Amino acid sequence: MTETSPSNPSSAGVGQQLSALRQKKGLSVHDVSTRLRFSTRQLAALEEGQYDALPDMTFVRAMIRTYARFLESDPAPLIAALEAERPDAVPRLMVVQPVSVPSQGVAFFREVREGNRRWIIAALLLLVLALIGAWVWHLDDVSTGAGSAPQEALQPAVPAGAAVPAPAPTTVNRPPEP
Repeated sequence: MTETSPSNPSSAGVGQQLSALRQKKGLSVHDVSTRLRFSTRQLAALEEGQYDALPDMTFVRAMIRTYARFLESDPAPLIAALEAERPDAVPRLMVVQPVSVPSQGVAFFREVREGNRRWIIAALLLLVLALIGAWVWHLDDVSTGAGSAPQEALQPAVPAGAAVPAPAPTTVNRPPEP
């Protein structure tokens, strides 16, 4: 009977190597499941080499990497062995074709930008006019005292035919003189 060595990927599958490493550390599948947050079903499928029972090969690669690091083993030879076992485990790179854009841009967007510029200038002018109008209106209220309560509302009602007393002189709120 031959013993499979975790360091020799050609003699045993990746799952068997991980299982041997786990048993060497004296851990159960339940112990590993608790620490790594993988289900015992997922760990059993990995150790038995039933990769089709797992979500996809990207997940299998990550699971092997995590499991090997947990068992204090280098994951690189295990990943290489997985890629040798299963060609679909090799990550596929997405190749993006470069897109060339004319240096002058598209005429439609140039026209839209000029139109937007006109609207922005018009909106800013309206905003400035509104601010000037509010400032002038505020100055007018301050100079006439319109911001305070009307004096007639503060006077008691006078019966008809009675002499109307002269209104009391009003004072303008000014800051105290130094």
